[in-house]
Amino acid sequence: MPHTSIVLIFSAAVAVVAIVAKAFTTPKTRIHSSVSAVRTLLSPPDIPTHALLRARSIPNQRLVKALGISSTFVSDDTGVHDNFTREAKVLIGAVSAKEGWSRLVDIAETCVNRFLNAKSLDYATFVQSVTLSIVLAGLLGTDIEDLDPVDVAFVTKAINDRWAQSKSSTTLTAEVLDRINHHIIRWVPDRTNPLNLIIPAYETMWRVTAIAVVYSNRDSVLRDAFTSYNENPTDDQFRAFANEGTGAQPSAEAIICEVLRLHPPTRHITRAVVVPWWKRPFVPSTDVADIEEAHKSPLFGNDPESFNPMRFHASHAAPKRDQLYAFGHGKLKCIAASWAPPAAAVITAKIMARLDDVAFKLQEGPCIGKREGWSIQRV
Repeated sequence: MPHTSIVLIFSAAVAVVAIVAKAFTTPKTRIHSSVSAVRTLLSPPDIPTHALLRARSIPNQRLVKALGISSTFVSDDTGVHDNFTREAKVLIGAVSAKEGWSRLVDIAETCVNRFLNAKSLDYATFVQSVTLSIVLAGLLGTDIEDLDPVDVAFVTKAINDRWAQSKSSTTLTAEVLDRINHHIIRWVPDRTNPLNLIIPAYETMWRVTAIAVVYSNRDSVLRDAFTSYNENPTDDQFRAFANEGTGAQPSAEAIICEVLRLHPPTRHITRAVVVPWWKRPFVPSTDVADIEEAHKSPLFGNDPESFNPMRFHASHAAPKRDQLYAFGHGKLKCIAASWAPPAAAVITAKIMARLDDVAFKLQEGPCIGKREGWSIQRV
């Protein structure tokens, strides 16, 4: 009998050790990098909207302190989500209609010209300032004359710094956020917390535009696509490949899609794993969709690590725009996913029209995606 008791106690101890070991060896973060895994993570079957919002909002709490965000991106309240979605759709609808789109195109040109006001400009600051001004004036109705370039440059830098700092343990002071909001509320006085709408549009748009300009500045074929779009900024022209047939050249849409594929503005999309307390030691606390890696899948055509907009031509067996994951996937996919690419193309086209090596030229830095060494020079 004593022998049996010892065996049982030993077996129980082994089981406890195994459980503890499992808890200590379970990774806190689980990375999903295949296309199928990313799709499943972002659009899991039979999961209610409230649960999806909660999984998204928990990792985004850093944005509450960093930028004072109170939108659906940091809330699991379905009412907050519905209100944000409704308001954003109204704004996008207004600038997608014929008159609204024409106005946005004119605003983009005005903003580009407004910030080309020095002999030498830091490239990132220039694109950020132009993009933020277009979001403010084009979407939210701010008077362009109220957008002092010095104030706009401060706000873009402060937003960028706090966005980056929120990912680390750096202490964030309230003073800088107060200064950001001082300008934002002055520019957009009739909305509660305008940053809720500004940040999603601005953060994605400036990054896509900056990279699209770089590739197009290097390649006359890509430049031609944006020249044509600048002259005729319509949906048909956005999608039009030049010289169809064996000599086809990429459309503005294909170029923007390839930027989104190879340089997604959101490289990783994070979801919290929400389980009962007793399961927490045994499952990862965070799931991460590695968008950048998924976009390099062979499913996107040959040589997926190279920049090739023609992979989106009908003659190639490559995915279409809605099969990219830069804007997420499923119920919580960004509602601006259809509007943002042509809007980014308009900004790119307006910038390329001025970077003609006659009045202005782009001075490249050592690496795409890095900011050191990049500037716009007056010729």
